[in-house]
Amino acid sequence: MKTKLYLSLLLSFFILHANAQDKKDIKALTASAELKLKVENYEDALEDYLQLVKLESKNESVNYNTAVCYLNSNINKSKAVPYLEIVTRLEKHNPNADYLLGRAYQYANRFDDAIASFEKFKTNAKGSEDNLKTVDQEIQHCINAKELIKFPVDVIFQNLGKNINSPFADYYPFVTENESYLIYNTRRPLDKEATKLDNGQYLNTIHVSKVINGQYSESAVVGEPICKGNSGNEIIGMNAKGNLILINKHNLRGESKLYKSEVLANGEFSKLEELPATINGSGDVIAATINSEGTMIYFASNRKGGLGGTDLYVCTKLPNGKWSEAKNMGKEINTALDEDFPNLSPDGKTLYFSSKGHTSMGGYDIFKATLNEGKKEYGNVKNIGYPINTSYDDLNFRISKNGRYGYVASLRGGGLGDYDIYRVSFNDVEVDYTVLIGALKSKDTSAVDYRNSFITVNDNISNEIVGTYIPNPATGRIIIILPPGKYTVLVESPGFKDYQQPVEILDKVSYQSEINLTIALTK
Repeated sequence: MKTKLYLSLLLSFFILHANAQDKKDIKALTASAELKLKVENYEDALEDYLQLVKLESKNESVNYNTAVCYLNSNINKSKAVPYLEIVTRLEKHNPNADYLLGRAYQYANRFDDAIASFEKFKTNAKGSEDNLKTVDQEIQHCINAKELIKFPVDVIFQNLGKNINSPFADYYPFVTENESYLIYNTRRPLDKEATKLDNGQYLNTIHVSKVINGQYSESAVVGEPICKGNSGNEIIGMNAKGNLILINKHNLRGESKLYKSEVLANGEFSKLEELPATINGSGDVIAATINSEGTMIYFASNRKGGLGGTDLYVCTKLPNGKWSEAKNMGKEINTALDEDFPNLSPDGKTLYFSSKGHTSMGGYDIFKATLNEGKKEYGNVKNIGYPINTSYDDLNFRISKNGRYGYVASLRGGGLGDYDIYRVSFNDVEVDYTVLIGALKSKDTSAVDYRNSFITVNDNISNEIVGTYIPNPATGRIIIILPPGKYTVLVESPGFKDYQQPVEILDKVSYQSEINLTIALTK
């Protein structure tokens, strides 16, 4: 009896001690999480809230703030859904949770559920007219998304891998028209002494990667005079040839101004030169693009007198070498919402840009406008489609000269972390093929039976047979046309040993229209 009483008292002690420890842990974690949340360090705050949610799984504030962290971090934002569902099932809850749940459903592509949550928010919330207008815009985004997803564009995404991407944000890619080099922004720390901001992020720096044998080399820091360390200077534009880049730089007053740098004869970048007041006048300049001739510059700015948010403007170089006054590109391009990141195609006939308006499916989507050569104006705006565009922010888009490849920074499953840079292949645009030319010959001048010889080409990546070919029966000459890739050419001929030869067909700046094969058969 005494033993049972002792065990009961001992168990009660441990339970009380555990509860006291839990309360102590909750208090410390809450203080840490709230401090990080206050300075918008969402990723570190999320770690605390995920621990708190284990201790207080039904706590409204903990679930709500966990969702807020997911929605404001560059990770899978749809993970906010279960936490907000817990909150919104409470009879009395923060009405903003209904709106946030709608946003989380958007990221999960659950658009009907998102619309229902937005409608619930409109019914229960006592928000301002502007807030309700924002909700109506999100509902329209859901309607747009449902239509866009019905007709996906035929594309393949290629993550550019560890030579380019990192666990940190890698974004705003710019590539030359022939894909000879790629330059972009990254928020990775350059060294152990790199300063972390209060929000847990590092200031960005600029990296560049050159194409060697058809592949992007390991990227390197551009460095001075463009940026010194993690300076915060961002590349936000480039001409088609890549011999002029545009840099966004913040001055001591926190204003964002546009600078240019040209590639010198030795391959280095020149010192930054601030663009004139007609471009850098009132308001911030966020992003820009310049045509191949260097006579037209298009840029995004929040200056006064626009149609709403940030608008796109254009300046023309005058005969005296100066830039004209900025002209708003008008209602065909700009909306009451934000437009950003103009990018010209190499031929100047298409203007790509980002917008929260038009037929966006949520956040920024990428659109294209075509040049009316008679009016010298861009119009006929179209969404470039899903899955390039998503419910996340899809901003900068750069297209290659042949129109087959585009470059974007995106949040996608299987990446290295945060925003990664992808090369997008448009399957409806013809690839640049390479012609393999050769002839069957014997090493010892023996006669080759061309009529009964066969050449088989195998794709080394898919391990599938691309095709089987026969040489010219009179000359032994072979002609094979293949897209970029890695292959094995197998030659089978009576009286000779099988002959194998690896063939790599490169693309980007390393592309060759013809490759000569030397095939010498042995017995």
